[in-house]
Amino acid sequence: MVGKGVLDGITVVDLSRLIAGPYAAMALADLGARVIKVEALAGEDGRHLGPPFYGDSSVTYMSCNRGKESLALDVRKPAGRSLLERLIQRAHVVVHNFRPDFAEQYALTYEAVRGFHPEVIYAAVTAFGAQGEYRLRPAVDSVVQGMAGGFYASGDDGDDPIRVGLPVVDVASGMCGAFGILAAVMHWRQTGRGQQVETVLIDTMFNLMATKVAEHAVEQREPARAVNLPIAAPSRHFRAGDGRWFSVSVISDAAFRRFCEAIGREAWLTDSRYASNAGRVAHRPEMAAELHAIFATRPAADWVDLFSDADIPSGPVNTVSQAMADPILAGRFVAHPALPGLPLMPLPSHLEEGMLSLERIAPPPRVGQHSAALLHELGCDAQEVARLVAGRVVRLGD
Repeated sequence: MVGKGVLDGITVVDLSRLIAGPYAAMALADLGARVIKVEALAGEDGRHLGPPFYGDSSVTYMSCNRGKESLALDVRKPAGRSLLERLIQRAHVVVHNFRPDFAEQYALTYEAVRGFHPEVIYAAVTAFGAQGEYRLRPAVDSVVQGMAGGFYASGDDGDDPIRVGLPVVDVASGMCGAFGILAAVMHWRQTGRGQQVETVLIDTMFNLMATKVAEHAVEQREPARAVNLPIAAPSRHFRAGDGRWFSVSVISDAAFRRFCEAIGREAWLTDSRYASNAGRVAHRPEMAAELHAIFATRPAADWVDLFSDADIPSGPVNTVSQAMADPILAGRFVAHPALPGLPLMPLPSHLEEGMLSLERIAPPPRVGQHSAALLHELGCDAQEVARLVAGRVVRLGD
């Protein structure tokens, strides 16, 4: 919608890079916060991940930095540190994903920042937590997936480890980080007190794997590994007669009855192996073998239509190109007038009021695009700006 967002009047200093922290800060921008991205003179690391690139920045950067202003600043130099403190003092929220030793070296821990801004909401993203033996261990999304056991949550028994080929930990952590910051902003509005908010990547992954961890704890064994979802059956993807794949999931006895009627296997309703969901899970390999033969008799679209008519969750297994060729799915994206050819995806939660219209929010900034204006806000005159640029403390936008 057009108008002010629910976070209008809230200023966020975003010191983070890559995906999790920037995504959290972007979510706040979508809700109306002013987000000032402070990045290295060469641009934050995420700008350079690629190909592919959109203009001078990677599509990874473009996907999680809309609605922000960019101040290119070397915070390691005394003059840069002074400017950063002045900027933070004018803000409500600080977001970063520094490793704890970097934050300690440059006096950017919560205690240090709270020392000059007592009411600050200090949001940190860490891999394994700011305390403990792994606090300084470097990690990214794929490392966290692997360490948590996530590579063994996909595929079948005997398969090599399979990484989820998406930055699920980073994006989910960004969403959770925004949630935590919003809660802290609500608390600040109620009490006037700031606080520390920590989002931990390994905790995100373990939340995603909660049923697998519980399976291990309750049954004291390695969790079942199967393409067929091992808590319901049938629930997996199949190849149809035309070579296309589709997915179908049966999650109740009533749905199983409709499923059997749809595929012409009413005899399964009196088969003792399939009388309950637990039985169907236990016998899912033999069920899948029979279903492979059945589904090979018709095109995928026929099966999807048949199951949809029977009120059973089902859909084609698309490639990205096929998904984007579906006008309903592609219609979830938004075209931005300043970003031709780069569709934007709104946040998954859509507010009726208090959320900025995506078409009107600023596109991801160029490196240092807003440096001059922000330095002016901080009281720097033209001569001081020139000295800062000459000393490679700041970079002005091209």
